[in-house]
Amino acid sequence: MMNLLSANFYRLRKSAAFWLALAATLAYTGLIVLVCWDHYAGGTGSYTLEAILTAGFGLMGYLCVPSLILAPLLAVYLGAEHSEHTIRNKLITGHTKTSVYLAELTVCVLTALALDILFMLLAGSLCAWPVLQMSGVLLRVPVRQLLAWLAVALLARAAYASVIKLMATALNRKTSASIAALLLVMAAMVICRTGFGMIHSLEYALAIGRPTAYGESRLAFWHLLMDILPTGQYLQVSRLDTPNLWRMPLFSLIVIAVSTGIGLTVFRRKDLR
Repeated sequence: MMNLLSANFYRLRKSAAFWLALAATLAYTGLIVLVCWDHYAGGTGSYTLEAILTAGFGLMGYLCVPSLILAPLLAVYLGAEHSEHTIRNKLITGHTKTSVYLAELTVCVLTALALDILFMLLAGSLCAWPVLQMSGVLLRVPVRQLLAWLAVALLARAAYASVIKLMATALNRKTSASIAALLLVMAAMVICRTGFGMIHSLEYALAIGRPTAYGESRLAFWHLLMDILPTGQYLQVSRLDTPNLWRMPLFSLIVIAVSTGIGLTVFRRKDLR
């Protein structure tokens, strides 16, 4: 397994998609830092550090920029493994399909987490001083709350990477996998935007005493869907609004287990001649 991981990381470092994704991550980090410093210079900011760090999972609570960066990177890397017969060569040298699949999944997950952690380290260190000057405090929430948000979002990122791995395994080719990955992210964001809109309207109707038909059941359904989708978890964390934080890691683990199980089944049945 260690030899497979080493070879996979080497191929990833040689991939132009990786360096483009890294550049895009740095550009997104720079944008967040510039906005922070601009608010500081104009005296218009009042947010604290948790808003900066959680922006690594969603912008303005609706746009999953990091997910849009990660999806084509993983799809191109995994598609190249199939189209360039790298996987077949690994099997010829004696590696099992299970070990090959799990090694690739591990690289995808670690790459996704590394990009997120890079954002948090850079954005947090560069924005700490202006945030302190603007707000007088670094955090408005306990440190344990911030760590819980970040841990939940990182686990959701691992679930997201496992879904991309499954999709790339099913599609094989770089182009089709990249397009499908981007469409998946866009569809998830549309679903989440609709879901958050429904939650807001249903909660408002219930609060003012005008319950709609099956209002509470519909509200529970939309909350459940937002908690299951990795994208829904990112956006809730980026909004700093996570009413069901405790159950999100459970759903992420289920998504990882199910997608990995299906992916292994599909991969074992593939003819890689």
